[in-house]
Amino acid sequence: MRTFTALACTIAITGCSGTDGDILRTRADGSVTERPRPAPLGTWQIQLSGALDTTVDARSYTVDVATPPSVIAGLHDAGRIVLCYFSAGTREPFRADAARFPASTLGAPLVDYPDERWVDVRDGTVRAIMRDRIIAAAGAGCDGVHPSGVAAFQESTNLDFTRDDQVAYNRSLATVAHALGLSIGLVQVDTALSQELVADFDWAVLWTCLDTNCAPASPFTGASKPVFLVEYGDETRVPAVCPKARSLGLSAIIKRDGDLDAFRVGCP
Repeated sequence: MRTFTALACTIAITGCSGTDGDILRTRADGSVTERPRPAPLGTWQIQLSGALDTTVDARSYTVDVATPPSVIAGLHDAGRIVLCYFSAGTREPFRADAARFPASTLGAPLVDYPDERWVDVRDGTVRAIMRDRIIAAAGAGCDGVHPSGVAAFQESTNLDFTRDDQVAYNRSLATVAHALGLSIGLVQVDTALSQELVADFDWAVLWTCLDTNCAPASPFTGASKPVFLVEYGDETRVPAVCPKARSLGLSAIIKRDGDLDAFRVGCP
């Protein structure tokens, strides 16, 4: 079972205090030092399964939030920006905090991941769990967080929260991350939600949009914020993926499939 390393601090949406030499450093004015952030059209990698390949030549790495701090430190030593993934919209049964979710907060199983269930983003315990995950990510050395499942109001969740509830929840995640000096990404949302939240999030992630609609990227690229794109396939897709992605201002990579293992084809 994966485990988390908790950071001993409190957060009132103002930040954690630390001393010189801690991962979190407090300036004289009480603010928290921001960590490195991805840049537009920067190279990147996402790996969420298998033994982590730390040799990929990419500026930004998305890894699981339970990645050991020593591995994250090694990526930093190699000049990488580390973005830590977790699902903010579902209960992942393999997480160490899975038992904290009250039964009343659990909705329908996901179609593609039936072991996971949607969670009620209005619930205070759900928000506390996600806050603690972000705090743990900061304590482990992550530079940013990559929360998925942040457009659940569009799904068949068997929960009755609204789009406004989703927006408020997403902003709460961003507030916690920023208070800790972390960047945060907005993952796989529609154009309207992207436009509404672009001021609150630092980068965005889209999946397989080149053959359909990459419009949700435009609020971020228009604000000179990075957008990461995952397309599926192999090296043969480079001519179809890379020029088009770059013309849209997207940092594209090609992954073999949704397992998101170490396989990666980067755009030149």
